[in-house]
Amino acid sequence: MGKQINYYLEFESFKLVAQKALDLGCEIVREDLSKFEKTKVTVSRDLSILTDENGAYYYFHLPEAGKIKINNYECGERLDHGFGESANSLIEAGYSRIGEAEKMVSSSRLYLTTGYYDKNENFIYRPDCIVKVYNSLARYVKKLAPYTELTDTYISMRSENYLQPFEYQHKEYVTPFCLDLREKGYKLG
Repeated sequence: MGKQINYYLEFESFKLVAQKALDLGCEIVREDLSKFEKTKVTVSRDLSILTDENGAYYYFHLPEAGKIKINNYECGERLDHGFGESANSLIEAGYSRIGEAEKMVSSSRLYLTTGYYDKNENFIYRPDCIVKVYNSLARYVKKLAPYTELTDTYISMRSENYLQPFEYQHKEYVTPFCLDLREKGYKLG
């Protein structure tokens, strides 16, 4: 099972997390899928490749944990980040997309796989060095987006109180910026 932390973190705070990853020895990998007929993978040791464009996905690559593999297809380049050797050296990282029209703030995450099966069906665990980087990044995210108790209203689908509103309390990692958007009527989802 992989390691994961879900959060609500706007782009500006994500840049702070990316800088922390660089400081910890990572490279930033951008997989640009916005133009599906011409996809591209870019690797950088600075923040210059970060944009808040839709279709851009980010990973932090720790070179000492292993190499990454970039596959070439008719549509362009794609990062091999699934369940192969590359996955053991990558931390999936993202930021919350803010939909102005629908007044919605999406959640995002840091994710680290447990490992992968090699061609001989032996399970290869992720290296300890990338676990340390992941843990450091997760602690940093928790500072930027404190664990916050929220109360929302949902409509029941249970037969005994069908279509009746009820309050639901839950805790989320949310930056003050995203919490302010929630106060202005945006939904976290």
